[in-house]
Amino acid sequence: MSKQDTATASSGERGGTGTIYPVQPPVDLPLGIEAPEHLSFSGHQTFPFRYTWLPKGVHYVQRYADLFARDDAMVILGVGKNMVDSIRHWCETLKLIEVSDRGRQAVPTQLGRQLLGSAGWDPYLEDPATLWLLHWLLVSRRDRASTWYLAFTRFSADIFRSVDLRNWLLKLVAADRSSRVTEESMRRDVDVFLRTYCPATANRDLPFEDTFDCPLVELGLVQRLELDYYRFVRGPKPTLPDAIFVYALLDYWRRVASTQQTMTFETILRGPGSPGAAFKLSENALVERLEGLPNWSRLEYDDTAGLRVVLRRDLQAEMDGFTILGHYYRSGFEKVAA
Repeated sequence: MSKQDTATASSGERGGTGTIYPVQPPVDLPLGIEAPEHLSFSGHQTFPFRYTWLPKGVHYVQRYADLFARDDAMVILGVGKNMVDSIRHWCETLKLIEVSDRGRQAVPTQLGRQLLGSAGWDPYLEDPATLWLLHWLLVSRRDRASTWYLAFTRFSADIFRSVDLRNWLLKLVAADRSSRVTEESMRRDVDVFLRTYCPATANRDLPFEDTFDCPLVELGLVQRLELDYYRFVRGPKPTLPDAIFVYALLDYWRRVASTQQTMTFETILRGPGSPGAAFKLSENALVERLEGLPNWSRLEYDDTAGLRVVLRRDLQAEMDGFTILGHYYRSGFEKVAA
């Protein structure tokens, strides 16, 4: 842990090993200009998604359009009833399936088929790029995964307790008339959020199925310290491919400023729902990313005259997100000469 992380503060609390963690009061920040009105803090049935859940969901929805309405869905998927509902929630939230007819019908999206289908790019989640992509898709869903969006891109504290995050979210929701959530519901949602990124701890009181880690634990974005303290891990992300970073940057750009040809460094680093915030990149790590933008991205970083911006060189020739992913998984942009 860096000196900055362990610096003492007058309002700090002492952990079990004597370390004093600063209790950082989160700053109240706007929700984000690109966000829809609705907030959601449920649907996962208290389960983070597991390694096999997303491929199973896509695979069996291809076979049975009425999968999630079937009486034998538990048998088909090999899980309990609540887990069936959780698989549906995560597949839909991550834009791998589209659900219609009040949940009675579902079809895989193009992304779901191409990424996790039986002949897909990475049906077993073996490439770290897939995990980074899923993380980006999750944090981008303010409407269906509000805690993930808000915790990564609006919550200002790096070191925090689960109760700090929970109380901050409750305060935020209290000001949002479109959303209603109980304290217990928020507690469960924050618990699932933390279990999405932190490995399960040995606990004989936990049900066996709750000891399976979510794939996103591998990203190392949230670290459990001790007691009830957690830390967002800022810095370079060596396993994050350029292609996924560019995909996220263009996705964000098209949502918040689709007609603009420039975007400021600060917006990319700290903007609501931005890649810098979602991937917890430090300022130096983001500079390195932007200075190394590949030629195929049609993006250029400019820091002349003291103004740091990224420019879109050619909107007409700019690749759409699906094309970027297709090229990465089929040929590997990282191996293609710039």
